[in-house]
Amino acid sequence: MASLRAALGSSVALCLLSVTGAWMPVPRPAVMPMAAARSSHRASDIRAETPFRTDDQFDYFRRKKSVSVTLSKPLGAVLGEAAPAGVKIEEMQEGGSAAESGLLKKGDRLIEILDADVSTSDFDSVMSMLIDAPEEVALKIERNVIIKKPKEVKPDPVLTIKGGPSGDVAMGSSLRLTIQSSGVDLYKGMNKLTNCGGAGQCSLCMVDVVEGSENLSPLTAVEQKRLAKKPPTYRMACQALIEGDVTVEIP
Repeated sequence: MASLRAALGSSVALCLLSVTGAWMPVPRPAVMPMAAARSSHRASDIRAETPFRTDDQFDYFRRKKSVSVTLSKPLGAVLGEAAPAGVKIEEMQEGGSAAESGLLKKGDRLIEILDADVSTSDFDSVMSMLIDAPEEVALKIERNVIIKKPKEVKPDPVLTIKGGPSGDVAMGSSLRLTIQSSGVDLYKGMNKLTNCGGAGQCSLCMVDVVEGSENLSPLTAVEQKRLAKKPPTYRMACQALIEGDVTVEIP
């Protein structure tokens, strides 16, 4: 079924036309005088997560922000169905308080009308509530925003090999490859020839994590199986990524 769309105007002088089985309100052409519009904002808390974009100075995050506004009729907002549920603002018409005040934006999703939850309401229910609403309508909407935070520069982690060297390594480095590049023998004796080359098939690259186990990537399913009878501090170097300072010993 085609998307339902309607321009919200006065609660009076609206006619209803049947369009593809749905009802579409059509506003009268006259524009009602507009009262002052008021707005209050509350931004969502910024949670720790991976930014969707980053540059030399900032990390950029997508967020949802709730906004409470009070607008007078006619609103002049064209509505459409939102996915997965609810109703969103598709555009604003000239002469309406939405366009004049700038408080609504294209893509805003209606969450409340006069403190009533409409976040999952269907199009017809939302339209009925708006038509029956008083001349000043209190709305709560949700919109997508982009927030930038100053780029957090973290120092490179330090890998310490007991009985061997210690130094800075790149964040996310493979523990196996880093140990090998340090010149320390990860494999001994015949293991140098019989190891699987870091494919996670032999468990010959086991190390004992002396400090900083929390700074390695989580235990993998391969490790859980192959290290089941080993001490809990043991890791397979080919399965672990370095995410902070860590000290290891090669058994």
